[in-house]
Amino acid sequence: MTDARVVRNRAGLRQALLDLLEGAPLEQVTVRDIAAKAGVGYTTYFRHYPNKDALLRDLAASEVARLSDLTTPVYDAVDSRAACRAIFAYVDQHRVTWSALLTGAAGFVRDEMLQRGRQDVATRANSWLPGDLGVVLGVTVIVELLTWWLRQETPPPIDFMADVLDRTGISPARPGIKDPA
Repeated sequence: MTDARVVRNRAGLRQALLDLLEGAPLEQVTVRDIAAKAGVGYTTYFRHYPNKDALLRDLAASEVARLSDLTTPVYDAVDSRAACRAIFAYVDQHRVTWSALLTGAAGFVRDEMLQRGRQDVATRANSWLPGDLGVVLGVTVIVELLTWWLRQETPPPIDFMADVLDRTGISPARPGIKDPA
């Protein structure tokens, strides 16, 4: 995708979907709504995406890639709590986007995170947990904590949530932690 128009249209469609998800659940948002909000023709939408789920998947993949840059070092960091804090700080800065994703596309987000985690686990030092199980548990904890946190009327502070993530999902699976068996 090097054509500037294609890049611009896709970015516009992703942003339009995000904007629309702020006001309505995914099932109420139509392709016509997205195209109109993005300022592109209805048929132009289908030049980029075959359906609404494909756009949602693209949006989820884009955001997970950004978050992945923060989550990958979590397992290697000397200070894993600081890395966990970076995850919550990023999501907090992009609260509307992540609220929409975890409300309307949590399955896509989880799938994308699992795929990236499984690719990454092969290069990681072994912990006492089997690699794939560690990925599944880590992704599940991250997605569920983020979802819960974003739904709170008065969310706990980032530092508290980073501590919860580190203590429940990260530190127990880090290399060098003794096998509990």
